[in-house]
Amino acid sequence: MLQKTQETTESVEPGSNAPLLEMRDITKMFPGVVALSHVNLVVRQGEIHLLLGENGAGKSTMIKTIMGINKPEGGEMLWMGKPVKLNTIHDAYQLGIAVIYQELSNIPCLGVVENMYLGNEKKKGPFIDWKEQKRCAKIALERVGLGNLLDVPMENLGMGQRQLVEIARAVDRNAKLIIMDEPTSSLSRSEIDNLLDLMLELNRQGISILFITHKLDEAKKVGHVVTVLKDGKNSGPTLNVEDVSEDQIIKLMVGRELDEKYPRRSVQIGEEMFRCENLCSDKFDNISFHVRKGELLGVFGLVGAGRTETMRAIFGTYPLVEGDIFIEGRKGKVKSARDAIDKGIVLLTENRKEEGLVLIHNIVENGTIVTMNQFKNKFGLIDNKKRTAIVKKYGKDLNLRPLQPEKRAMDFSGGNQQKVVIMKWLLSGAKVFIFDEPTKGVDVAAKVEIYNIMNNLLEQGASIIMVSSEIQEILGMSDRIMVMYEGLETGIVNNDETVDQEQILTLATGGKVNER
Repeated sequence: MLQKTQETTESVEPGSNAPLLEMRDITKMFPGVVALSHVNLVVRQGEIHLLLGENGAGKSTMIKTIMGINKPEGGEMLWMGKPVKLNTIHDAYQLGIAVIYQELSNIPCLGVVENMYLGNEKKKGPFIDWKEQKRCAKIALERVGLGNLLDVPMENLGMGQRQLVEIARAVDRNAKLIIMDEPTSSLSRSEIDNLLDLMLELNRQGISILFITHKLDEAKKVGHVVTVLKDGKNSGPTLNVEDVSEDQIIKLMVGRELDEKYPRRSVQIGEEMFRCENLCSDKFDNISFHVRKGELLGVFGLVGAGRTETMRAIFGTYPLVEGDIFIEGRKGKVKSARDAIDKGIVLLTENRKEEGLVLIHNIVENGTIVTMNQFKNKFGLIDNKKRTAIVKKYGKDLNLRPLQPEKRAMDFSGGNQQKVVIMKWLLSGAKVFIFDEPTKGVDVAAKVEIYNIMNNLLEQGASIIMVSSEIQEILGMSDRIMVMYEGLETGIVNNDETVDQEQILTLATGGKVNER
């Protein structure tokens, strides 16, 4: 149970900027790993506090420590100036701390109200007081703009709306501090803007926010102060956001300056490697494009444009009504994912945790899952020693950290998980790589590593089709850009000095088709 909670009910005057949460000298260890080493964090009343760092820097460990999930080996936690010790996540809720994780905890088949009070039902005697739950839920949902969705099943809501339900639940519990862990990673641009505006509004109403994100432009837009972690330690003091640039934050995160966010490459683009003509399905129509050896074709569009469905159809995992596919000039049909792999086409999905990896399996198993036949000996048995050796070799080349083949995929950071997915497809001998949101949920340094891997593939003669919602990434990495709008191709442009963000966005909102 929560200790000394009776001492934490003293009020602090609004606007006093007094410390709300203090984590002093926190140390947390796991077998063989020091996850946090003497870390300090102070979140004050009435501020949006940014907690930034590379994947594996200790941010998630700190969140779990704040919420009472992790028990630190050293240091102390203070709430409104009083020492507390949390034993469960419910203790944190009692204090007034709520957390919204990147991977939401909604139960899709239940309604909004049921999700809001799951495990914390309002009772009238031994029975659930449905009327009171609905009344309170409506008040909280109206504060986040969802007052008319009380009885809607969660599975009928978009990702942005589900995120808002989580926030409404925190508001209903009178949270004084809301921790938001990568809340925008799965949202569209309009949903992101809506969420950032809501964060500012909640902050004006007196709620403090601890905001964890990899997107520095979003961080700078709403944050007041920033604390950066690196290798489980504070990387310098907490700074005012208005006094620090993005480049300075990146240097604190990675320990050095990144010379280029989008590393340059010098590749001689060769002959056509892949072409599709007049691809049609229920989500897209008359899609035609080609990509050449050593070329990166960027694919941009807003949510609902049909980008992902088009790529899945090429890979054989989404129904294709009609259209033709040519690989190195030869016409062929892709009937399944295995058929695509055999033809040299692979897809790195946007959802690596559910579709790219088996998280409970180790790196050897994940890295060789589609190429097991390569590791059979003359008796038809799998040579596990050979598998481990090849995974170590590729892991070293990809700078996989830590290079521990027996470690489970779920225990790696997002950027390193993406490297394992890339390793899997490298072993397949693919020629055409489709990267769907390749840097989703990874930090700025890991992004550059992934870009360098992509550039190396191109230098070795591969072709890449890259789908991205980040227009700067599209402009920074593409040789040519195909833009889609509501299932239609609105233009394919050469990415040269004549192309700008405005032109791409015009095409993405249904503007006129540009000449190829």
